[in-house]
Amino acid sequence: MSTGAGSLLRSEELQELVDVLAERLQRSVALDDPALSLVVASRHFGDEDPVRVQSVLGRGVDPELRAWVLSLGIAEYDGPRRIATPAEIGAKDRVCAPVRCAGLLLGYLWLIDDGRVTDDDLRETALVADQAGMILYRRDLFMQRRQARCNALVRDLISADEPTRVAAQLEAVDEELLTPTAAVSVSVVRPVDLPEEHGGSASALAQAAQHATSMGTDPAILCLPRPHDLVVLVAHTRDGSADAARPVVRSLVGTVAERVGAGVLAGVGARQAEVVGAHRSYQQALIAVRAARFLPGLDDVVTWDSLGVYGLLAKLDPQDPALGPHVAPLAGMAATRHGEALLATAEAFLDLAGNVQRTAQELHIHRATLYQRLARIEELTGLDFDDGRDRLTLHLGLKLMRLAGSAPRGT
Repeated sequence: MSTGAGSLLRSEELQELVDVLAERLQRSVALDDPALSLVVASRHFGDEDPVRVQSVLGRGVDPELRAWVLSLGIAEYDGPRRIATPAEIGAKDRVCAPVRCAGLLLGYLWLIDDGRVTDDDLRETALVADQAGMILYRRDLFMQRRQARCNALVRDLISADEPTRVAAQLEAVDEELLTPTAAVSVSVVRPVDLPEEHGGSASALAQAAQHATSMGTDPAILCLPRPHDLVVLVAHTRDGSADAARPVVRSLVGTVAERVGAGVLAGVGARQAEVVGAHRSYQQALIAVRAARFLPGLDDVVTWDSLGVYGLLAKLDPQDPALGPHVAPLAGMAATRHGEALLATAEAFLDLAGNVQRTAQELHIHRATLYQRLARIEELTGLDFDDGRDRLTLHLGLKLMRLAGSAPRGT
């Protein structure tokens, strides 16, 4: 498959470009993207400092340091400039050369400046920055075209229309994005609880999609960024791990969370033996991410296979009149003054199989308080905790309310 091949070749070009400059100048060279995330770096020449080491080790740049550097106006530099860093930052002085092509800022080339960087070195750095700009520009064009194609294919592969899915599978195989015998799973990555002042997550999701699509060919990854979530299709080899999607999705959750500064959840659908089954995995992923959002005690990455009976409950429509007897008593209780505490008490008690001691410990309350709450719950709902059928009614109702979003996760 050719997935990510163009991006990989251009990354190798950038690495060679940086390495050659570093050897000529006999000093460390690094290339960052416009957000100051490392793209490639040369070997060290004994001139490295803690900031460079941290960046190369993949730990990123301290947010305060990033903000300070960007506040210098480096995006407006018209060529290499020297930057004197305050002593308290713990970093050596730098030379910063903006990397541009076709009027677009594509990154920054950095030299560690020990005071011996000459004007000739600066001119050579400027030439290399121009070369890097052309490579990055071509890479971005390639990735944009490829991502647009992946968007369309993923959208069609998860479509409810079977002819559309079959046509998309044939196109993906013909374009060598997927193999004819690939098994697939689909995940949904979704930011939650974004601050009101936040500008939205669309940009972060698009960037994460582009990063994931270029990660490699085994497993192959196709993404569809949408305004509020990211659909991720992972194509497994027949003899590959059935859990290949989970580390990919967990990595994306971390990437998106870092960029949006908020919580991110994901649902992972079950592995399907054929690509045309992607829509089933997608529906399961939607249920799993909703469960991650509303059911307490679950991980931030939830697989369909781990949901068990909750997967069946999540398929039910909470507005179905047939479910009224399960939900109505709880809805009335939730509207009372201490409704949230009573809901949490009932759920903990039933989740722990009616164990009073463990429930009191879980809720951090005295057992006498627990007994008072249980009596109040029985009074408000008309249900009896000593009756197995009433317990089942109450437990099902609680989980249905959770999955419907009537009681957010964590109450």
